Formats: sequence, C-alpha cells, structure tokens
Amino acid sequence: MFVRIEQFSFKPGTEEKGIPLLREHAAFIAQSRGCARGYLASPIHGTSFLVYSEWGSEIDLDRMEATLRSNPAASGAFFGLMGLLRSPPHVARFQVLD
Repeated sequence: MFVRIEQFSFKPGTEEKGIPLLREHAAFIAQSRGCARGYLASPIHGTSFLVYSEWGSEIDLDRMEATLRSNPAASGAFFGLMGLLRSPPHVARFQVLD
C-alpha cells in the first residue's frame, strides 16, 4: 500500500475561503481510480491541514498526480488554493512496510 500526504498552510485570514476548496480537492482524490481511502484532516495544535490518501498501486497514484498536473479542471480546487497558501503544499509519498 502507498500513502500520499499533502500539507497545506493558509495565509492568515484565508482559512474560511480555503477549507471548502480543500474539501473539494480531498473529494477529487478520494474518488480517483485506485484510491482506497482519502480524507481531509484539520489541525489540533497548529495551522497545517492534511489531505491523506491510501493507494493499492503506485501506478494509480501516478495517474492521479499526472491528471492534477495536466488537467487543471480535474481538481480546480487545487489551483484555487494556491493564492490562499503561505507556500506551495508539501507533498510526500510513503510505502507502507509489512
């Protein structure tokens, strides 16, 4: 299994506008072919939100990322977030160890 995490930090005063876009982006990922599980997590102590997803195949994960890069309309929410963030989101992939 593969895990993909995106970390988003909003500029002050932009969370109210950004959270619906994050929800839309997380829903796009969760509905992507091969995504077993995906959701949005809010901070308990801190300012960063996470979009977490689990994938059975790295090929499906690659396909979803390629769709994000090549088709801005696929998850328009992702590009709508860029002006609201302190910096581009941190994205990381992990492979779950047995």
